[in-house]
Amino acid sequence: MPVVKLLTLSEAIDRFVPDGSSIAMGLAQETLISFAAGQELIRQNKKDLTLIGPISDILFDQIIGGAGVVKVRAAWVGNVITGSCYNFRRAVETGALVMEDHSNLTLAMALRAGAMGASFMPTKTALGSDLFRTNKNLKLMTCPFSGDTLTAVVAINPDVAIVHLQRADKFGNAHAWGNLGITRDACLAS
Repeated sequence: MPVVKLLTLSEAIDRFVPDGSSIAMGLAQETLISFAAGQELIRQNKKDLTLIGPISDILFDQIIGGAGVVKVRAAWVGNVITGSCYNFRRAVETGALVMEDHSNLTLAMALRAGAMGASFMPTKTALGSDLFRTNKNLKLMTCPFSGDTLTAVVAINPDVAIVHLQRADKFGNAHAWGNLGITRDACLAS
């Protein structure tokens, strides 16, 4: 007989997201954004959170405005139509929030390294950019085989990945379809 793994969203956030957690969310770009989970983080007044995601849309801004977010690791915090988000911008400008700048690809590579159990991922992305000035978790390296200059992207291992799905059953089986972005790697890295 399969074990029933059914929890309410409130119970799941309470049980699996303690204060101080690093949380990967909004992992499929503009699709499958887990707004209900973000609202539950706010309702439960979670503190000292680190939010991780490629393009977080307005979700991160809502959580920053309503919960205790201390760090964001992302490529973009904003809305395609409205631009940079107000709570995020205010928190960065006042020093209340640490921002770890990424490109979409460096964030994907960091989660891929975490998913693989590696300490970093070598890539050519970010070469020629100014991300090295703002992100201490990106380092220039020399490939030991070719001598090429590469970017070493430090692995990211979130405490939890919150994933929005279209359907699930009481036994924990889940089904998602459409653009999944970096959802798989974020789940494996968590």
